[in-house]
Amino acid sequence: MITITQLQYIVAVEKHGNFRQAAKACHVTQPTLSMQIQKLEEDLGVIIFDRSHQPITATPIGQKILDQSRAALSQTERIQVIIDEAKDEVAGDLRLGVIPTLAPYLLPLFLEVFAKRHPKARLLVEETKTDDIIVALRKNQLDVGLLATPLDETGITEHPLFDEPFYVYAHKDTDLAQLDEASDKDLKDEPILLLAEGHCLREQIVRVCRWRGASPRGFEFESGSIETLCHLVERGHGYTIIPHLAKTWGMSRAGKVVPFSAPHPSREVSLVVHHSFARDGMLQALVAAIKDSLPTELKKAEKGSSRTIAFR
Repeated sequence: MITITQLQYIVAVEKHGNFRQAAKACHVTQPTLSMQIQKLEEDLGVIIFDRSHQPITATPIGQKILDQSRAALSQTERIQVIIDEAKDEVAGDLRLGVIPTLAPYLLPLFLEVFAKRHPKARLLVEETKTDDIIVALRKNQLDVGLLATPLDETGITEHPLFDEPFYVYAHKDTDLAQLDEASDKDLKDEPILLLAEGHCLREQIVRVCRWRGASPRGFEFESGSIETLCHLVERGHGYTIIPHLAKTWGMSRAGKVVPFSAPHPSREVSLVVHHSFARDGMLQALVAAIKDSLPTELKKAEKGSSRTIAFR
């Protein structure tokens, strides 16, 4: 007979790629985990994992078993959700994936608020890229993603939170820094600093520049850090474009933040879940904590304003 524990073990091995890390994540010894998986394979009469590869990979039939196992575990977790919602409680763990261009600026605003409001709930936060969040949601390795939308992904439901404006960030002694607003002609042919490939904010910035009539020629930095770009700008290396939450982070900006002339470019920030996600109470509690923690100017921003152009 297949047990829930065995399903948890094989899903953990798939996630971590080896038995040792999977056992650690499941809080059991490696021999215990290996024995249970071997017993499952013997009972089913199939090999779930190809142990000759490192990291360990699933066999073709094993992958089908893993897909069904994740679905079964998700439905099992639903039982506790039903109980919690019947008690009108927000409780249990919630695995949250956040993109790097939001994590350092937005997480400190709402984490404490959420924790105080819901002491029986625990957020398990992972900072990772958009594509990785989507894959993890489909594999039930994350419950919720916090990222820029729309994604237009089948099976993914989006819950928009707010629109976040973009700004030019320039060295204080440059011509750009002397402007009250940056127009199309101000960005033409200026060297721009960009994030590395794979960051959604990089693509949004490139679209902003092209829409503004600029030629986005610049450098790439594998760190993927907005702060790295800002520090380079402060040393006189071109300019960059930053989102609203980053413009006053730490209150230590040595450069100049310049708003765009209307219509103002922005990005939509949302919580996203897989369509099978059923913890509505937990999700709404997280939505409320984030919205209540936003700076006043973002709370007041009207979505869909004619003076705002959203870039995703």
